[in-house]
Amino acid sequence: MELVELLKLRKEAKERVRGFFEWRGFLEVDTPIMVPYENPDDNVENVKAVFRDFSDKKYEWFLHTSPEFFMKRIVWEMGEGGIYQIVRVFRDGEVTDLHSVEFTMVEWYRVGGDYRDGMKEAFGLVREVVGRGASVRGRKITLSSYEVFTVEEAFEEFAGVNVFDREELKEVAVEENYEDAFFKVLVEKVEPSLEKIDKPVFLIDYPKEFSAMAQVRDNVAERFELYVGGVEIANGYTELRDYESYLRKFKEKGERAVDWGFLTLLKKRLLPKCEGVALGFDRLLMLKLGAESIQDVIPYSTKKLLEETISNSWKG
Repeated sequence: MELVELLKLRKEAKERVRGFFEWRGFLEVDTPIMVPYENPDDNVENVKAVFRDFSDKKYEWFLHTSPEFFMKRIVWEMGEGGIYQIVRVFRDGEVTDLHSVEFTMVEWYRVGGDYRDGMKEAFGLVREVVGRGASVRGRKITLSSYEVFTVEEAFEEFAGVNVFDREELKEVAVEENYEDAFFKVLVEKVEPSLEKIDKPVFLIDYPKEFSAMAQVRDNVAERFELYVGGVEIANGYTELRDYESYLRKFKEKGERAVDWGFLTLLKKRLLPKCEGVALGFDRLLMLKLGAESIQDVIPYSTKKLLEETISNSWKG
């Protein structure tokens, strides 16, 4: 696709996203892209950002991997309603056909909702932007309806293993660590099976070890991931609300991940009950165009710029 056509497509898709949320009464917000806090998720790494002030004092901050915690500050302040954002985010080490170090995310939060409400919104947004049909690796996917599997059901059906039997899962995966075993079976058995389903699939109710920032009930996290043609499109939760839970999550990653500003608010009162969802905007465009690589829908992508710098030496 020519550059100008791609830019027009991205503009139209963003307008559809905004229309989707504005019609539902959500407020579009802005939050910092450069932040002093590291992402607390062990599976996500920040790109570092170094700057100086007028006294030449040097600071090492981070480009955010998500606007999550500053958006939650806004939710805490508002106490009602919904907010959304279309924003550039950065994740170190992610350069593949489905990943880019710099990419665009749509993230939203709604007071009073839970992860099942987020599922309906995520599916509705995909249909709003993509239409009634998508193409993934040459396969047609219908967007008229979706299927739902709990993680327990998916691991049982597609891998023949009880995901909550930690010893059995480690034995089947030939891994010593439960987390490693989970992701190995997910990637090698479950996701390839989801790829064969010709409609969107929600994977829900994760073991507590993979709760991220989701509420946990009976050792099950109120979390979903949305797959289309085996490609993950969105991730959502019924959000954690209390000071102690967030402090523990932050400290598991390390001191640089402790968001003291957010914690100060939670000491005063709980975060309102809410849902939160993050959706990959560029992957939506891949579905719409049937693109094989995320690099095809991002103007001047990280990978293309890397190739440019490697293949051309400066001769000025």
